[in-house]
Amino acid sequence: MPGTTRAGSYRDVLLLPHALRTFVPALFGRLAYGLLPLSALFTVHQSTDSFAVAGTAVAAFGLASLSMPLKARLVDRYSQRRVLPPLAVLCASGLALVAFASTTNAVLLVTLVGVAGLFAPPLGPSMRATWRLVTDHTELKQRAYALDAICEESLYLAGPLIAGLLISFWSAPVALGCAAVLMVGGTFGMVATPLARHVAEQQAGGRFLDPGPLRAAGLRRILLVIFFVAGGVSVAYVCVAGVAEGQGRAGAAGFVEAAIGLGSVVGGLTWARRTHTRSHWHHLAGLIGLLAVGLLAASLATNLIVLGAVMAVGGLAVAPLFVVSYLAADELTPAHQRTEASTWINTANNLGSSAGASLAGLAIDQTAPSHGFLAAGVLLAVLALVSSRLRGPWLPSGFGVRGGRRLRRAG
Repeated sequence: MPGTTRAGSYRDVLLLPHALRTFVPALFGRLAYGLLPLSALFTVHQSTDSFAVAGTAVAAFGLASLSMPLKARLVDRYSQRRVLPPLAVLCASGLALVAFASTTNAVLLVTLVGVAGLFAPPLGPSMRATWRLVTDHTELKQRAYALDAICEESLYLAGPLIAGLLISFWSAPVALGCAAVLMVGGTFGMVATPLARHVAEQQAGGRFLDPGPLRAAGLRRILLVIFFVAGGVSVAYVCVAGVAEGQGRAGAAGFVEAAIGLGSVVGGLTWARRTHTRSHWHHLAGLIGLLAVGLLAASLATNLIVLGAVMAVGGLAVAPLFVVSYLAADELTPAHQRTEASTWINTANNLGSSAGASLAGLAIDQTAPSHGFLAAGVLLAVLALVSSRLRGPWLPSGFGVRGGRRLRRAG
């Protein structure tokens, strides 16, 4: 068929016009989000000596993600080049103030982190819009999505590890400052290519306050599931920090969190190479169940090495969960709403993370981190059971994955 290509390799994707020049700086910008949770958590804790306040600050950043879909709509309407750089500068300025301002005022710190989140640029959804543009009239779209997913999971593996090293050898504020620099540098590099100007030209207009992709019941179901999954994972992250802090090795939290990212990368690679024939609700239930097992096992672990091992097992489910969710959002929404639909997945994830971080911070101040792991594990086990009993047209018939051709995940 003229204008199409075979479902090629990752190398074929990177050889598409301007793809590599856009993708590499975008990854650096997105790495900032990998450093941010741990560095912000310990920066605020260092200033206030309270995990409850620190958890609330991380939650404030996530709650501000309610603005992400509107920012994605602005990107669709006015282009990445005009919208993303101002957002990155404003967000990074807020993070720099948190990192280097000499204040112990809890309300001010939480507010600054929240304001930074309000202006956080939607780099992941924008990159996915770019992939859709450069793979138009080819069979490389799903392969590009898989590449994006694996690389992003690698960022969430490297991010906590880098943050842990920076915290151990310098300080948490230095780690947060590095996140701000990465965000600005990566965003400006991403929009320096012609693709940043053309993405918006492929999108259709519409009323700014129209609910858009949220009209799709299937997408709303996905968002609800992602919210609860993200809440459970966020509880785990904060509890890992609590365990590490309690043992006098705060920087080790980054290494344990990196184990989750490693498991996710392995899980994504494995999932992409298999043919999936069961219903998607069965897949979802099984993946959530695996994550629940990891959290329940973490509630029994006292050694940081053992904790990292069991969290890595649970992490095997993370990338496949998002692979299914992001590609499903693409299938369920019109072409001109897909950037926004993808952003709603991020928003649900961030909101769930906010709720989890806030609750976990309070729990650690009042009880042991092991109780937080236990509560999160039970929540996800119940969610897995409910998902296994759901029926109905969550995704269009024929939706499936084979060898990375129908598979995808990322932020």
